[in-house]
Amino acid sequence: MRFKIIFPTGYQVADILNDNIDINVVLENGDVFFGTLFTISNLDYLLAISQEPFFYASDLLIVKDLSKKNIRAAIESLVSGSIELAFTKIRSTWSNESGSDSFDTIIDMC
Repeated sequence: MRFKIIFPTGYQVADILNDNIDINVVLENGDVFFGTLFTISNLDYLLAISQEPFFYASDLLIVKDLSKKNIRAAIESLVSGSIELAFTKIRSTWSNESGSDSFDTIIDMC
């Protein structure tokens, strides 16, 4: 199934090996899923600075790096498998700022 990736706050990654980013995945059928991608180094960093002895996040997906190429490959694998297990479905129908619900009008940011 075709999909498009949207970064709700833009693609703002300081270090592709030590960062995290929120994404929306829009499927061709209109379903929209939300998730946060983390790198292992970023999880280590967050644990190190935390006052808690643990770290958790819903809709967390660990990736090797946050390059756009790797993000696309990870999401492609999820979409062809079971994205519902990793991310939360947040909408059943996508509409962009202009109110259009056409998949073809969505700008893929990745």
